[in-house]
Amino acid sequence: MRPRPRARPARAPRRAAPIRRRRRHHLGFTVFAGVLVGALVLGIVILNVLLAQQSFRLVEAERRIEALGREHLELVREQATLSAPGRIAAWASRHGMRLPDDIRILRAPNGPADPTGADPSDLPVGDGR
Repeated sequence: MRPRPRARPARAPRRAAPIRRRRRHHLGFTVFAGVLVGALVLGIVILNVLLAQQSFRLVEAERRIEALGREHLELVREQATLSAPGRIAAWASRHGMRLPDDIRILRAPNGPADPTGADPSDLPVGDGR
């Protein structure tokens, strides 16, 4: 024998489900969202352009630094060459200059005993002639 099915309580008759109206998006929200997204995209594009320009400026500055470094090195070499003692001595001898045979220090009669800036150990011993 089969068990008897339970009795179900009687349901109230179903009413037709109310038709939900799909809410229409407000025009204001759509415009606001469009403007917001457009502004964000425009901002990102402008930022990208600024970064690209800055990158080009940076590359140009690096090139200029390299060129100025090379020029500085050339000028330092030229300065070292021009200020070499042998070169200066050769130039002086070509122009009739020579080292003195005797170096004399002349002093003013009422001047100070030690010239300003002179090392006292370098001063001649004696009458100073």
